Amino acid sequence: METFEKSDLAYEYDWSRYERDDSRISGPPDATAFNRKEGREMLYLINQLTSHLAYGVDGFGNRMEKLLHDHLPVEIANQQEAIRWLRTHWRSFSVH
Repeated sequence: METFEKSDLAYEYDWSRYERDDSRISGPPDATAFNRKEGREMLYLINQLTSHLAYGVDGFGNRMEKLLHDHLPVEIANQQEAIRWLRTHWRSFSVH
């Protein structure tokens, strides 16, 4: 299974230190706060949503990153809300 890596990201992010078991970057997505400006949180969310893919992770991950980075409304504050928003708006935005 492929994973989306730091080198796959198209944007610049902050890279704060997190403990390995920090809910912002581990476990199942939940009501934990999501910060789209943090690289580790962006990678975590992308990889959570691509974990079932056997191929095409890069294209899927790049589209997801662009939507989250450029279009996610500021009032979307946690992981579950971000995933719900992505699912609802996946086809709403043209990503080039």
